[in-house]
Amino acid sequence: MSDHKQEYTADKELFDEKHDIERVSVILEEEENSPIPEVAAIVSNKDDPNLPVMTFRYYFMAVLFSCVLSFFNQFFWFRTNPMTLSTLVIQLISYPFGRFMARVLPAGRLNPGPFNIKEHVLVALTANCAGGVAYAVDITVIQKVFYHEYYGFLANLLLILTTQMLGYGMAGVLRRYLVYPAAMIWPANLVQVALFNTLHKEEDLAPGEWSRFKFFCVAAFAMFWYQWIPGFIFPVLSAITWVCWINPKNHILAQIGGAKGLGLGAISLDWNNLVSYL
Repeated sequence: MSDHKQEYTADKELFDEKHDIERVSVILEEEENSPIPEVAAIVSNKDDPNLPVMTFRYYFMAVLFSCVLSFFNQFFWFRTNPMTLSTLVIQLISYPFGRFMARVLPAGRLNPGPFNIKEHVLVALTANCAGGVAYAVDITVIQKVFYHEYYGFLANLLLILTTQMLGYGMAGVLRRYLVYPAAMIWPANLVQVALFNTLHKEEDLAPGEWSRFKFFCVAAFAMFWYQWIPGFIFPVLSAITWVCWINPKNHILAQIGGAKGLGLGAISLDWNNLVSYL
């Protein structure tokens, strides 16, 4: 009787401990999940620790895209209308590049498995950190070009490194308050997170239902072809100033509703104009 009672007590303790762990797990997931519905729907609070991260594919693509992005952005920084490559470009290019490396590299340490989302995110993060234009470069260039002062390569390098590391240091100090809390929202990053999920997330679809990846490919293909219409074939679609059609010879009306005036009532079917101020 005592053995049966002891066995029952042990099983009950194990049952309670198991359910306590499950309750704690649920509480932690709720705490890590964002209270903002839009963020919770895009950003997952689950992690797969079995996915390889620091792989040969990551190091190769991170170094390659960091060099390309930093050189391109810094080289065109001094133009009147500077051209820039954003992290979104690296996200799109690195995905097929990583899939290609996962297919052609021999299995083993060079190729531990399929190209996963953690590698993809880390490649984009590394390229983003290295691809930004250092504002301290403007100081060195202005001193040399306009004031004919040059303090040597080492001094300029230390100036750029210290100013850049200052920003990383402030980010490290404030990440406890601005990054780790689930309630913090960074709208600019939601688009990139949604793109990562679109490219890598496996979905259980009903028959005839489109996946995120299929919808993304169709939308990108349609946008590519449509952009030729307002961009080159029919530029008037970029600014349809129907207000001016009422009286084309009225200068006041042209200043109010014209594309070169206030543009009140003008309609644009050019995606570049729609997102230029976002």
